[in-house]
Amino acid sequence: MGMIWKEPVTGPKAWRGAELARNPAWNITLSAADLAELDRALATAKATGLPLEQVTRAHFPLDGMARRLDAVLDEIYDGRGFVVLRGLPVERYRDEDVGLIFWGMGRYLGAPLYQNPKGDLLGHVFHDTTRKYGDPDVRGYISNVYLPYHTDGCDLVGLLCLRRAPVGGLSSLVSSVTVYNEILAHHPEYLEMLYDGFYYIRREEVYTGTGVSERPVPVFGAKDGVVSCRYLRRQIDAGAARRGVPLTEMERAALDYVDELTSRPDIRLDMDFEPGDIQLCNNYTILHSRTEFVDGPEPNQKRHLLRLWLKFPRPWPIGPGFHEHNGYTLRPDAKLAET
Repeated sequence: MGMIWKEPVTGPKAWRGAELARNPAWNITLSAADLAELDRALATAKATGLPLEQVTRAHFPLDGMARRLDAVLDEIYDGRGFVVLRGLPVERYRDEDVGLIFWGMGRYLGAPLYQNPKGDLLGHVFHDTTRKYGDPDVRGYISNVYLPYHTDGCDLVGLLCLRRAPVGGLSSLVSSVTVYNEILAHHPEYLEMLYDGFYYIRREEVYTGTGVSERPVPVFGAKDGVVSCRYLRRQIDAGAARRGVPLTEMERAALDYVDELTSRPDIRLDMDFEPGDIQLCNNYTILHSRTEFVDGPEPNQKRHLLRLWLKFPRPWPIGPGFHEHNGYTLRPDAKLAET
């Protein structure tokens, strides 16, 4: 185990939802000039005839907006850790073109990562009624159930709302740095085991290998006063069950306290996705969640988000023993996508 950072973290990363709800500077509405530039870049990218995965910044030219995206990236990396861009008129475009716009913007924020062993680089988040959530190899993003607060396997996750459901699907964010500060202040005895970490289930190997991580995965890591988080409670619980080694009473108490903190209304920030909203989050400092949703009978009433997993252009300060968020390794039979 590396050194435990035992000082509270100050600055914009340690935000509280109740404060941000009163001061929504995290909402940025795209300007008419931004939208015109995105429209021109889309036409340029389509004219190349390249598949989406091969489209680079050179094929999706942004001038004025590139500077705005640099500022967005700075906020995600050094600031509060998330931004919501609003106002992309998704109804004007085919879904495939919205995906290309999202991909093109993403090329200015980081390098794409694989979101599953099949090699998907632009993910689709919706209720896949052909798969049963609860099966060991089924991930939450293709279900309509409540997803507890968690991190994704990348540096930066982007979600773009194509369509919303008539009922539910509320998004919620929490500063994992604030969670850390609260644990330090009220239950510092939990920190050592959270730094030591827990065995995770590995869903992609659940039928072919051991199905669990080779070693414990830390919940928190620190380097130079920068605290990072990785947390998926369901995968921790499933990992313990898979190994046949139950969590101790103290370990359960520590994890339950993390869950209690994330659900506190003064700590969490709730937001409702409108079509065209783009949420961008730092997975080292932000935990995200979603409420259950119910699709309607019409195609335009079925909740559908697009997702990007990106690697920061400059390395994140990783503490000893803490994993980088590098996405998934491809299966040997996966179709390689050019990035």
